[in-house]
Amino acid sequence: MRNPIGKKVYKIHKWCGLLAGLFILVMGLTGSVLVFNHELEAWEHRAYWEVNNQAPVNIDKAYRTITSQYQNWEIRLQRFSDNPQETLIFSLRRPEERLMVFAHPANGTILTALDSHKTITTWLLTLHYSLHADLTGKILVFITGLIFLISLLTGVITYRKVIFRMLLFRVSFSRKTKRSFASSLHRFVGVWALLLNLLMVITGAWISYGIMVNGFKAVGAPNKPIASPPLAISIDQALSTLREQHPDFQPTYMRFPKAEDQPLTINGFVTGQPFYYSQFYNAVTFDAKTGALLDVKLNPAAETTTKLDSISHSIHFLEFGNWLIKLLFCFVGISAPLLSITGFLLWKWKIKATKETHQRLRPGSPKMVSAK
Repeated sequence: MRNPIGKKVYKIHKWCGLLAGLFILVMGLTGSVLVFNHELEAWEHRAYWEVNNQAPVNIDKAYRTITSQYQNWEIRLQRFSDNPQETLIFSLRRPEERLMVFAHPANGTILTALDSHKTITTWLLTLHYSLHADLTGKILVFITGLIFLISLLTGVITYRKVIFRMLLFRVSFSRKTKRSFASSLHRFVGVWALLLNLLMVITGAWISYGIMVNGFKAVGAPNKPIASPPLAISIDQALSTLREQHPDFQPTYMRFPKAEDQPLTINGFVTGQPFYYSQFYNAVTFDAKTGALLDVKLNPAAETTTKLDSISHSIHFLEFGNWLIKLLFCFVGISAPLLSITGFLLWKWKIKATKETHQRLRPGSPKMVSAK
């Protein structure tokens, strides 16, 4: 690499990879598993995931049961449908606590309540976005994302002359030595996963920035629990009204009022909307006292920053796609640790080779004496 600028870019690429290597390893592996978070949740909670029931779904009964047994909790409904066999899953929140409550879809009885922090998916998510280190971890994850982004961009510059040749299989994969094998693996994985890695890193950094900012805000915020009050309206009737007036809206999530003067908010997908918009940024609000439909906010009409939030969440959390798409992004998640490991090995072997060369050339060394 005779170009001095190229040498500097390569050094930046090398040191960015080394500095962020361990964190990239953790985030890549957890990310590749979290691609299947819905399937993982269904497996983990299979004992409560479904019930033998044919009676109509009644969310009102379940909500009344929850508010009577769990007072001073903010309540959300994270899973519901018209399927009478699918249990209702409520998310209960306090500043330092999270509960995952499963309720019978028809009679509203509580089947079980779990500490969300102890579930596999939540534990992995916390590791992925904060390394289980609170605000410090959130800052480290955000910085790691930026360093990894720089590493990818400098990698593009470093290997720019062979990228298209590798994509067209015009560069051979060397297996002659362990170093040439690691080098080939590093280049091929880096090139083939480049675009998707850039996509995941950029969206992940954007989300991580928001999480970090919220973490700073939470430091000085009052640590008081917020209670979702009982509702004067029928939740099931609100859903019926939504289906009648907006049949293209597919509800998937509910945020109940945190105070008596706040509305009931229902999030969901909209038929015909681009796949890259998140379900959580389409919102329909209802008056919690009268049941009147107040407002409908959809992704295309949102402000630029809100759109960026929506697109980042949809892509990074993979709210779209089938098993093939998920497997592809799982490979992308694994590719980051592979790049980190092979990059570290190449650096280690290069240092070792340099030391051996210096020893051979040192005056008085056996090889120098024999050469004379």
